[in-house]
Amino acid sequence: MEARNRTLPDWLTRIRTRQIKLPRFQRFEAWTHQTVTGLLNTVLQELPAGAVLVLEIGEEEPFVSRTMLGAPTEGERVTEHLLDGQQRLTALWRALTDNYEDRSFFIRLASDDDSNDESTVPAYALSYSRWTRPNDGKKYPVWLNSPARLWKERFIPVHLLRPDAEAEAQMKAWAKQAAGDDMDTVLEILDAGNQLRQKFAKFNIPFLSLPSTTPKETALNVFVQM
Repeated sequence: MEARNRTLPDWLTRIRTRQIKLPRFQRFEAWTHQTVTGLLNTVLQELPAGAVLVLEIGEEEPFVSRTMLGAPTEGERVTEHLLDGQQRLTALWRALTDNYEDRSFFIRLASDDDSNDESTVPAYALSYSRWTRPNDGKKYPVWLNSPARLWKERFIPVHLLRPDAEAEAQMKAWAKQAAGDDMDTVLEILDAGNQLRQKFAKFNIPFLSLPSTTPKETALNVFVQM
């Protein structure tokens, strides 16, 4: 078994390209939105989130597998099975790709109206319940769809902070919608967004790696003991 480091962008790429899958014996997603919010705050505070466990894949997968919830079902050759850490990686993937149908996650920035004492948190994660009405197809509460209203509350959607070029472009468009013709506000939003994105980009999720030559029984025993 070998210990390695891997930043969040690398994990997200492997999920997006389907290089990493879940063995069938893994349980399904079980985290509540409060737990997901807690993990996002762990990233913002640059605290460790614990190591995960993977099994490297050789020529063929040793276990029947499935893709992670919300991830593409087609992609590149599978190179790893995630034996432990599914809840954490699924939560980060779904929050950063806006994949929850009934929940939206945001980062709230401290405003001038907030206390300036040392207990003030510069930014923290929170979420809101969402629902869609079949008669109009809109997602409610409607104010959460408005960039201008969100920025008035100092909210930035978490999925705009995903550390990739697509989300960065979406952030620029969102900033313009939120600020209108006020270029100072646009720059303020983009500066805040870039600082937050860097926290996600640098976030390290270490992992223990079992080689592809590991017998199935040994991999199962390690999984049970984790």
